[in-house]
Amino acid sequence: MALARSGSYFVCRRYICSARTLSFASALAHTSPPLQRPEGVSASFCGAARQQRRGLITLLVDGGRPASDVLAELSSASRMNGDKEALEVLAVGQKGVVVALIAAAGLEHVDGARPTFVLKRTTVERVQAEAPRADFTVFGNNHYILEIPAIPSWEAEEARRKRVEEDTRLLVGNATEVMKLAKAIAARAKAMEAGRALTVETSLLGQEKSLRLRVARLAHAVARAHHWQVAPEDAARPVRTFRCCAALVEGTEPPEEGKRQAVEGGNFLRLMILPEGPAGGFLLGQPGDPPPARPVGAVAFLARARARSQRRRRGPVRREK
Repeated sequence: MALARSGSYFVCRRYICSARTLSFASALAHTSPPLQRPEGVSASFCGAARQQRRGLITLLVDGGRPASDVLAELSSASRMNGDKEALEVLAVGQKGVVVALIAAAGLEHVDGARPTFVLKRTTVERVQAEAPRADFTVFGNNHYILEIPAIPSWEAEEARRKRVEEDTRLLVGNATEVMKLAKAIAARAKAMEAGRALTVETSLLGQEKSLRLRVARLAHAVARAHHWQVAPEDAARPVRTFRCCAALVEGTEPPEEGKRQAVEGGNFLRLMILPEGPAGGFLLGQPGDPPPARPVGAVAFLARARARSQRRRRGPVRREK
């Protein structure tokens, strides 16, 4: 894999980090060795990292390569510059977000620390800007960013053991509604006491299409709940931001006909919601301040949602004969 360097930019001339989600069994069965904290700043540049700038490495994951390969490249990229590099993972489409979250679940430092990250949606334009080639085609709106901090900011193993999970868990199924799930995540995260965590998880068993749908809905709901906290419509209302931690765990769902058997590493993908700040939330600004600017995509979505709501309230139009 060829690399070119121009100024402070590193560019990988051929890259796409992803997975045939086909073999989720094989993708999950492979694990990567724990990260070794390197001495000095010597590190080899990894094919997963398309650009490096200002202490940030951007990676593109579109679901065409196994999660084990993506995990290895994430591990290598995070070790660059003496563990000082933050990672920005662009997950393209449903396949990309499945592979990215599975890889993030396996990311661990040699001392047991694991990353917590922010999961948010991104636009087609942003994906195209980071595309490895000019003819790279992007479809749909299921594109996400995982913002992973540098290794010194990862959650220590001791802190992870002290974390207290909420008694109830949110399970994402094939019929789960994104809006209802997002509201449940936001409401529970705001009310939780400091040091507690909310579990949201979904099964990795079953048909590939259903698997991708469940994970995409999970990611969409978490990203939407996060967006409500960082860009609220009413800046006078308290918000509570949160971070996520991914893990692969064993579930209790019995195998059924046509389902794949449990694979090494866990047959459930779990996202832990880790609230920041005090219980009940905090104010982003003073009452009367204008709300933060919203992305163009969010503005269009809200406008369509308001129009649909108004049509429902008015009811069917009656025409006189």
